[in-house]
Amino acid sequence: MVVLVARWNGFRIPIQMATIDPECKRHQNILFRQMLRDFDAPAWVRETVVLGDAGCPANDTLKRIEELGWTYVFAMPRTRKFTNGKYVRDLVQHPPKLLYRRRATSKPDGRRQDDWVYMRQAELHQLGDVTIVLSKKRRNLGPNRVKIIVTNLLDMSAGAVITQYSIRWCVELVIKELKSGLHLGQMQLSQDADRVERSVVLPVCAYLLLIHLHGRDQDLRQGWSLFQLKQHFTERLMQDQVNRVEQKMQQKCNEINAAA
Repeated sequence: MVVLVARWNGFRIPIQMATIDPECKRHQNILFRQMLRDFDAPAWVRETVVLGDAGCPANDTLKRIEELGWTYVFAMPRTRKFTNGKYVRDLVQHPPKLLYRRRATSKPDGRRQDDWVYMRQAELHQLGDVTIVLSKKRRNLGPNRVKIIVTNLLDMSAGAVITQYSIRWCVELVIKELKSGLHLGQMQLSQDADRVERSVVLPVCAYLLLIHLHGRDQDLRQGWSLFQLKQHFTERLMQDQVNRVEQKMQQKCNEINAAA
């Protein structure tokens, strides 16, 4: 499936979700572009940065993002080509360790994390001028452990690019919450395509309902999760049930006293 999540001020809200047809070639990129076309940013949004993993940065997708006036930070596959015909994987293989510099980055929760990065400006085939950042957790790690990140933010520092890309982790958190908290993919159903699609949409609807009911009850500076929202929802249902039972008991007592 493809999930489009909006994140700001601690919120992470799934806006759109769609199932991938395994028989349709590059269907995930088609769905992703359709979601971007349908997305209408609120009036108070000043800047939109699109983040994605290495399975999403198709040429048409990145061009569409630039046409909308947005910026992007994507993990890039090693099969990408420069304008001179060389592959991105060649850049990953050859830079010596001395070119990597330790940079402080921030996780989505605000904690500090240090990465070893190498940044350079380059021109990719069909994309034009971009900034390429090679990142790894340890300086002595081999080329297979290097993360390739590409952005059209040409003036951003390497640490800022890594920090920006780390926000994409909220998508993984949303999927984890949908699976663990709302049983996404665990429903018993037939092979009917419509039922499969509805089984994917229903947990997302439940997720949005919990956010609508209890999303503002928590301190966003400390972060929140779906499991906390579920706990608040359960406590509210239990309290409502207790209030109804108490109201019925009080009504019966009043009737008995009136009859006496």
